[in-house]
Amino acid sequence: MEKVLVINTEDLKAITGNKTGFIEFDKEVLGLIRTKSFFVNRDNAETDETKRQIIPYCMVISGNRILAVKRKNPGELRLKGMLSIGIGGHINPGDQGTDILFNAAARELKEETDFNGNAISQIIGFLSFDDTPVSRVHFGVVYKMDVDREVKVIDKGLEGSFVTLTELSKLADSMEGWSRALTEKAVKPQPL
Repeated sequence: MEKVLVINTEDLKAITGNKTGFIEFDKEVLGLIRTKSFFVNRDNAETDETKRQIIPYCMVISGNRILAVKRKNPGELRLKGMLSIGIGGHINPGDQGTDILFNAAARELKEETDFNGNAISQIIGFLSFDDTPVSRVHFGVVYKMDVDREVKVIDKGLEGSFVTLTELSKLADSMEGWSRALTEKAVKPQPL
């Protein structure tokens, strides 16, 4: 049975309050995740709103272009055909080490793309929504990963390519909620 990293919703809300959508980076939130998170069976976590599953969500950027992917056959059917600017997934016990969040983010990137180069990564914020039963059990840790080349998607369940940050804003209507929130609040087109 798969184990996933979670945190108690009550502990998280004590710091984030009722903020939803994209939440700017906060050291206190990151510290809470690093000190108060624990593993539970994924089957239980998917419906237990007293806990939030921690999901690293990586925006892969090469210069002025960002990787946009579409899920062809996602585990979560509501995401089918939706555009995403985040590569990510659950954190498992095998990700433990010096930095469990980064280890999970890097693993997901390697599983879904041909990335094997250099990256500069930083956590830029968090994603939290309360509008659906699915969103009430997930909490995103948003990484901005600047890579030294454009990577290709190798996961058979995804298709993707790099788009300019300016083009991205025109695709908002076809994006999943987390990606739409990032596009509106955190991704700013840069001059060429």
